[in-house]
Amino acid sequence: MKRNLFVPTLAVLFLAGIGMATEKKQSGGEAKLQLTQCDLKVSGMTCGGCARSAEARLAKIPGVKSATVNLDSAEAKVDFDSTATTPEKIVAAFNESGGFRAELSTRQS
Repeated sequence: MKRNLFVPTLAVLFLAGIGMATEKKQSGGEAKLQLTQCDLKVSGMTCGGCARSAEARLAKIPGVKSATVNLDSAEAKVDFDSTATTPEKIVAAFNESGGFRAELSTRQS
């Protein structure tokens, strides 16, 4: 009989924890996300696989929320949290790995 109560009790405790975490975020317990976009020029790409690889590398950078790389124009559009990073930090982190190179585009979004 005690075993039958364990799972529902565990579920209630789990859901209560989720509710408390949601309340904390909504009550200002954490900084708000400030989504900003920057444009980068990416060199060294030769195929669609390169563009996908560059997107994946950009997406792994802390603060980056998404990235879209266009092989034909050799440009990347990067959405990032401006409270967590800057375009300059994104370029520096991207360029730490070998292969492709990035620089800030003169055309900013």
